[in-house]
Amino acid sequence: MKVGDLKTSQQVVDESQDQDPAFRAEWNRTAFARDVALRIVRYRAENGLTQTAFARMVGMTQSVIARLESGDQPPSIATLAKLSAGSGLEFEFKISHGIVEVEAA
Repeated sequence: MKVGDLKTSQQVVDESQDQDPAFRAEWNRTAFARDVALRIVRYRAENGLTQTAFARMVGMTQSVIARLESGDQPPSIATLAKLSAGSGLEFEFKISHGIVEVEAA
């Protein structure tokens, strides 16, 4: 198999959502948490920070940052406020029909 023959991660997700209602439900349930996780990881990478250094900066523990970066559970508003205060990260939300989305900030 050639590298060019491999599916992208988005293609795999799209196919899984089409074929598996349980996967689709879980994917949708964790979308908000994944978006926050990606923002944290991106911020750390752009600023050359380890989880521990970032945790110190925002007044949390490394294990909390690791859990946030896993994207399994959505963070609380209080946690997002603490992240924002310590790092300058901005979070804007849209809540509609029971779905929370992070808007571009």
